[in-house]
Amino acid sequence: MGKVYRARHLALGKDVCLKVLKPALLEDPTLVGRFEREAQAASRLNHPNTIEVLDFGRTGEDGTLYIAMEYVQGKDLRLVARDEGPLSEARIVHLVAQVLAALSEAHARSVIHRDLKPENIMVAPGGPGADEIVKVLDFGIAKILDADLPGLTRTDVVCGTPQYMAPEQATGSALDARCDLYAVGVILYQLTTCELPFEGQNSMEVLTRHVNDRPQPPRQRAPHAQISEGMEKLILRALEKEPARRPQSASEFRRLLLELPQSAAAAALRGPATPTPRANPAPGADRLRAAPPDRLAQEPEAAETIAFGTPAPRPSDPPPVRARPPALPSEVVTQTLHESRPAQPPTPPARSRLPMAIAASAGLVLAAAAALALHPRPRHPAPARLSKLSNSITPASVLGARERAAALVEQAQRLQHEGDPASARARLEQAVQLDPENARAHYDLGGLYLNTQPLGARAQYDRAAQLDPAAYAAQVRLIESTLPAAPGASRAAGR
Repeated sequence: MGKVYRARHLALGKDVCLKVLKPALLEDPTLVGRFEREAQAASRLNHPNTIEVLDFGRTGEDGTLYIAMEYVQGKDLRLVARDEGPLSEARIVHLVAQVLAALSEAHARSVIHRDLKPENIMVAPGGPGADEIVKVLDFGIAKILDADLPGLTRTDVVCGTPQYMAPEQATGSALDARCDLYAVGVILYQLTTCELPFEGQNSMEVLTRHVNDRPQPPRQRAPHAQISEGMEKLILRALEKEPARRPQSASEFRRLLLELPQSAAAAALRGPATPTPRANPAPGADRLRAAPPDRLAQEPEAAETIAFGTPAPRPSDPPPVRARPPALPSEVVTQTLHESRPAQPPTPPARSRLPMAIAASAGLVLAAAAALALHPRPRHPAPARLSKLSNSITPASVLGARERAAALVEQAQRLQHEGDPASARARLEQAVQLDPENARAHYDLGGLYLNTQPLGARAQYDRAAQLDPAAYAAQVRLIESTLPAAPGASRAAGR
């Protein structure tokens, strides 16, 4: 929308950041209004973590609009994360807490940023022995809630950067300050995992995922990153779809964020939990834990050890001497009753029942196999209903084509991530020819057609939704709302 220069303010005698609206855009009242709104929104704010606006106006020569802001020597947060990442959790807390402090003042003055992202957060060195300083900037699409100004966007118009937009912002619903807190959650997710929570082939797919999908927990997304449990819970809370389930204010969010290091320190002082004492393992238990399941039937001792924790005595071993626990009165009575009865055959101990059950099962299986061998099934033709089922079996050639098509889809996705959309498109077109029923191939091909062949994109999206409505119907409806209507549809509308 504008160009930014480093300039010298002659009256103040210091360097400033000069933002100028491009002359070609001066005729667009919406862009002019948005540029003026940025100056008005920033001029309301007076916080050490918000960029300071020094001057605003038009030049006398050609009426060019300009904003003079303080000059910040440093890098934006995106470059910091790229060049110095992964950042430690303590540093992330320090930087993002300053962002939330700036938002707290902005929200108190009825200003919603609506386009918060790492590129709009400057990080400046604090000097020798001082901490880094954060500056929030670019209030170009900020919303001033209590201003008597004409609205620049309708409530059903989407404004912002798709990767950082809250679900209510993506659907064009009414907004409040909690949409900025969702963006902070996205930034925290990105800083801790080095990945965005939701990505897609185009903006509409990203917006759809923000509305419908749940983010993968950060510690699952980046298992080797140093992410505390408290940080993960706070990020997921900030990314809730319902605004009422997020932190309700920037100050609350900042308090919860600053408490994370204290919680981690308290957990470190408590130390690891005391392990529960375990009984001594039975002899050979380590060997048996590694034994494959198919050896259990061959080694009754192993099976009993796993089931009961003690090995069965070998025939050559002397009977073990078992210490009898002190008998309670009820046990004495029970023992006397048992001794007064006639002698019964000794009941096999419970440990020996498992091998006997295994042997019995094996005998049943052998008997069944012998019966089948003696009485084979007749070879007459199967009934008609079974022959119909056999006709539905997929031939091996079709299965091979489907496997090749699935492999091509995976190759296309990798090529697209590597920045080669032409090769990805060729792979997807080949996949659609091999397997016309591959819904994902149609959907991904529609995304590649979106900018060059909108009608072709619509055809591919329609086919994907038809093949797998549960996975693609909702996304296709949202995407196709931005595409031109098919020629047949427009003629029907004309009638």
